Order: sequence, then C-alpha cells, then structure tokens
Amino acid sequence: MSKALGKPVGPFRLLGRVYLGSMAESQVIYPYLPEQLKAIRASISEPRFATYLKKAGNHEKYAIALYLYNVRVAKSFLFPLGVVEVTFRNAIDEILVQRYGSDWHQDTTFRDQVLTPEGLATLDKAIRRAGYQPPRSQVVAELTFDFWSNLFRPEYGDLWRTTVNIAFPNLRHGETRHEIQTLVRTINAFRNRVAHHEPILDMNVTDVLGSIIRLTGLRCRETEAWLKHHCTVNTVVRTRPRLDGTNADTVSAKLDRNFVAVDPATTLQTIVGAVDEKHQAIVCLDAAGAPTAAFTSHDVARFVSDRAKELAGMIDLAEHKVSDLLNAIDLSGRWIGMDEKSSMGLAVKELQKPRIQVLVGTDVATGKATGAILRAHRRY
Repeated sequence: MSKALGKPVGPFRLLGRVYLGSMAESQVIYPYLPEQLKAIRASISEPRFATYLKKAGNHEKYAIALYLYNVRVAKSFLFPLGVVEVTFRNAIDEILVQRYGSDWHQDTTFRDQVLTPEGLATLDKAIRRAGYQPPRSQVVAELTFDFWSNLFRPEYGDLWRTTVNIAFPNLRHGETRHEIQTLVRTINAFRNRVAHHEPILDMNVTDVLGSIIRLTGLRCRETEAWLKHHCTVNTVVRTRPRLDGTNADTVSAKLDRNFVAVDPATTLQTIVGAVDEKHQAIVCLDAAGAPTAAFTSHDVARFVSDRAKELAGMIDLAEHKVSDLLNAIDLSGRWIGMDEKSSMGLAVKELQKPRIQVLVGTDVATGKATGAILRAHRRY
C-alpha cells in the first residue's frame, strides 16, 4: 500500500481482467455461450483443442484464451519469419548465380552433380508451379524454405566451402556452414509449426526469435536492426493469459504498490520520514488521486543540496514543500503514467528511454495512481 503523509492510502485492489478478454484482436468481450463453445471446439477439432485444454487444467474458457494467445504469438512471427526467409533465399540465390549462371535452376552441373535426388525433385516441382518457362525469380519464390535450408546439410559442404562467408559476411572467424545449418534447422522447424497452426505454447519463442535475428544479421546488419526495431514478438509474449484473468506480464503485475503519496503542500520533512527501502517512489497526487508528478529520493537530495548551498548549509526541511521542489527541478520527461493493464512490453520501452526514472501505474476507470516502477530497480 502507499504511504501518504505517514499513513496508508489503500490498499489498492488489483482488478484482474476476465481471461475471455485476452483475444486475438477484438477488444469487445466475446460471450462464449455454451452452444458457441461447443461449435468452436467442433471446428477446431477435439484432438487439437485437447492440447490447450490439458494446458488449462481442463478449464474450457481458459483453454480458449490460450488458443487465442497462441494465435497472437504466431501472427507476431509472420514479419520476422518473412524477413529471414526472403533474406536467406536471396543470399543463396546470389551464390548460385555466381557459380551456375542466371538460370542455375536449369544448369545441368547444379542439377545433376550438386543436388540430391530429393533436392532435384523439389526444384522441379517448384519449376512446374512457376508456370511455362518461368524466370529464375519466380522459381526462387516458389521454392520452399525446406529446399533452401536443406542446402546447408553436410552433403552440400562443397558448395559452401569457399562461399559461405560471401553469402553471410558477418560470420565470425572459424564459423562455417554448420553454424548456418544449426540456425536454419531451428527456424525451419518453428516455421513449419506456425504454418500448420500447431501449438507453440511450450516453445522458447524468444530463443527462436534470437536465431531469426542472428541469421538475418549474418547476412546484413542493417536488415537485422530494421527487423529488431519493428518486431512485436516480445510485446505479444507478455500478453500470455493466466487462469485468474490477468496477463502474465502486465504493468499491474510489476507495480510496486508501496510508494509515498504526496501533494504539493507536503513538506520535505514528511517525505524524508516516509521514504525507506519499501517506499522509494514518490508520487504527487491531485485531489482525485491521479498522479501529477513522480520523483525519487535522489531528486529530494538534489533539491536539498542545491538549497543548502544557497543558504550557507542551513536548511529547514519543514519549511520546504513538494511545490518548491517541482518549481526548482524540471521533472518533465522523467516520469510517465500508464494504465496498469497495459502490456509490460510497452512499459519497458518507456523505462528504457534515457530520461524516464519513474513509471506510475493508473487505474483506467478512475485515473488514480495504483503503484510505481523505478527505472533503477531493473526488476522488469
């Protein structure tokens, strides 16, 4: 609970969202009437739904929430998977053009001496799909990720002995085709699960994302940075629902409810008496309990130090108020208020900004402060 002028204000009750609100896209709660649930389960199929039902401890509606979460995570991977696949196949295509010409898919040496029978069958299938006498670009687009990834198996070692560093110039000294194969194997297996709408609930998706980012970066650092900038996987992962109806990693879950609540008339002497190890964030509230500013004991110490210098070392804390501190120190851009039901991923982005020191959680209905997160704590 918060401390305000030396006495508790609260406690603040955590109002968890109903897990049925954890939807793939819509922010309108779906009713999930018995006949609706029955129809949905029939469409999904009982064997497929059983995976989620088991994960949910046989709680039907929670299983639906997990299914929708699985969909959201899979959807968030469409962008990074698309980038890495196109980047990867273009890198290989460049090498094949250099070695076997602009029509490498028709080159007899490549077809008869390099490709395995399985690889040749896959290539010819792609050529047929591409239409009559297709250009190489169309064949490249039709080839599966399996085809490209299989080109890094040991039987294709001769192809990459002198070219792997050309295709992937950011490989470290000593790294070979094997490193590429390891990354691609992980990515391809995950891609196939996503493509076939399989559960990825128990997979370490952040490790998969790491493999995607690294493979992209081995080809191009700029593309890697672009991919990381626009990727939403980490934000979506933080929305995993729980049986109690809250997300596993919302702002609410990380808020420290122990903060010092003050108003402009609060004296610094009162603040000094209230701040301790359990109450380190200081939040200035208006009459309705909404935050108007937030700061820390470091800001108080800075103000006291500056005033003491002006007063030859003599300062009476009882004569100085929060309003004096706010007038003396520019706190704009040093704190931010955020709905406590927001994704923690969004909060982390704010807390990583250079000037932000305090994030104050607020109740979306009342606007009241419900807790705080200090940048310095690094607990998020």
